[in-house]
Amino acid sequence: MTSDSGAGLEAFLAAPVERVVKLAPATLIYSVSGTRRSAALAGVSASGHDYMHWSRQQMLACLDLIFRHGVQHILMPVITPSQFSEATPSYREHLWQWLDQGLAGSEALADYQRFGWRVHFPFGDKLTRLRQVSERLKVTRQQPGNCSLWIFIVPEHNLLWEWALTALRQIPVKTAADAIRLIYGEEIPPATLYLDFGKPVVSPDLLPPFLFGVLNCYWSQRPGYSLNQRQLRTILYDYAYVRTTWQEDKTGRAEQALAHRDAWERGPTVGLGVPLGPFWYPAPIRPMPGESS
Repeated sequence: MTSDSGAGLEAFLAAPVERVVKLAPATLIYSVSGTRRSAALAGVSASGHDYMHWSRQQMLACLDLIFRHGVQHILMPVITPSQFSEATPSYREHLWQWLDQGLAGSEALADYQRFGWRVHFPFGDKLTRLRQVSERLKVTRQQPGNCSLWIFIVPEHNLLWEWALTALRQIPVKTAADAIRLIYGEEIPPATLYLDFGKPVVSPDLLPPFLFGVLNCYWSQRPGYSLNQRQLRTILYDYAYVRTTWQEDKTGRAEQALAHRDAWERGPTVGLGVPLGPFWYPAPIRPMPGESS
């Protein structure tokens, strides 16, 4: 942990937001799933207008929280191939309705204007049923603002990357920065923080082409748009301080592991899970030496 970590996590949780925004990444990938599970826990039927309205309000609150803590670009995979592959009755039409009204209906557009967000839909012109959505969202880019939401819809595996490669074949570029400007129309700093839910899994469908660098990944087990300020600040604290362990001069560093031998020789495997009803859930991690169970 760096010497700039201040008085620790609790102080960081209570710190003025002005201190926190200095540590937030410019670009973050925010992949959310489990929204129907979240609705069930909240007593909301996962179908119909009530669910669409409730889910959108949950989404807006989480996005606003992230933007207020200093992030300038949120890259959000909204629909992935697994959802389009579902055989749940009427679910696919529900997806199209959500994409049309939940993300780009009149209420949604008014919300984006109220928050001052510029909403982008890369490759939206490639999806016939969503071309009107893509056109409607263009109005948000006419307003000034530093907060940009990038929505990604991927109905088939690897399609995102195939679209990007098609663009690059038409207009060859020499650098990654040039590729970003060509594909997305502006400069976007690569994402360095990734927030997701459920299983620790990353796929090409979740990583927008050329828009990620060294990713610090976090997987919440709270389904849907459930991110709150304490959770976000705890992640930002870990991102800014706890993970910054690299040293240019590593003299004597390895030997310091001897003080925590049990932790290194009997440590857990992150990613192992247990069944929880029809779902996967992380296997419990045993306490560190000296901690109570």
